[in-house]
Amino acid sequence: MLRFRPFLLSILALIMVFLVSCSNSPGMTQAPVYTPTQIEQIQRYQSGLLTLRDRLATLDLSIQNQEWTDVRSLIHGPLGELRLRMNNLSRTLLPEAQTKTSQVAQDLYGHLNRLDEAAQNADSVRAKQFYRDVLNDFDTFLSLIPKM
Repeated sequence: MLRFRPFLLSILALIMVFLVSCSNSPGMTQAPVYTPTQIEQIQRYQSGLLTLRDRLATLDLSIQNQEWTDVRSLIHGPLGELRLRMNNLSRTLLPEAQTKTSQVAQDLYGHLNRLDEAAQNADSVRAKQFYRDVLNDFDTFLSLIPKM
């Protein structure tokens, strides 16, 4: 029995080390959540974006009627603040959501610029395609915003 005593102590020590190392697992941390202030900001920015989303119907009508001056005016006028609002909203989100929304926003800006070029060249085929791209990007961006 005396020979097994050091062996049992060693086994007991290994079990203790294992239990202590498992008790403070980094996987047990709580997921980050939004503060009430952040929720308020997100909702405020989202309502502003939804207003701009409604303006896209006017843009579609102008493209269908080939009113290129109106298309460019809408892009540079009311939709000109789209970049600011999307960036502000993106900054209030959690880091993993920020990267996704920032990428979608960049895609949307690129499609808006191409739509502006198509309107400048009076190219209705390309303008319609870029309008659909803008619409898809906008809807994707809005879907990435957490529901509060």
